[in-house]
Amino acid sequence: MKKLKVFIPFLLLAGACAGAGVPFDQRPLACVMPFTYSASDPQYASSVTGLQDALTASLMKTSRIRLVERARVDAALKELQLASSGVIDPATAAQVGRQLGARYAVLGSITALSVNDEWRSVKIAEKTDRKVEVSAEARLVNLETGELLGAGKAVGKAKSSEKHAFGGKIGQLAKPEAVIQLAIMDLTDGLAKDLVKNIGK
Repeated sequence: MKKLKVFIPFLLLAGACAGAGVPFDQRPLACVMPFTYSASDPQYASSVTGLQDALTASLMKTSRIRLVERARVDAALKELQLASSGVIDPATAAQVGRQLGARYAVLGSITALSVNDEWRSVKIAEKTDRKVEVSAEARLVNLETGELLGAGKAVGKAKSSEKHAFGGKIGQLAKPEAVIQLAIMDLTDGLAKDLVKNIGK
């Protein structure tokens, strides 16, 4: 019985180590490219730039790959005179990847973005909810072979509310750009897990 008691914790520890991810020095280096904006409403195109940073942070948490920091990616795009084109395709990513020494690249797009204000009367108060939904899709590509290693889609949601009652105000309706950033943060963890689920197996 004592041997069994000792063996069970050992199995649990082994399982925890197996699920801890790939050792850091064995993780391939990847870069997250700027996401293209293909949503129907162009007025919020400049409000989704935080997705690149948020997804980089979420990918780091998976412990499957190493990531090039965004500043270096932006600098490489600028140096190769690709930043202003707005088109990030596998060929562009391969150029940047070679510049940065990255093996993999994440390519993606914002496919839909909605900002809706809903007003309603609640007894003696008036309430406004600003609801945001952001849809994104991405894929992880091997820059050496062009192989698709992972893909994912995710929807992030966020809300800001403001209530008026008795001549006063409870809460403050955040600007659309701020709520969009919250929605982006809501989607990146799930997207990151889908992208790297085949790495390190």
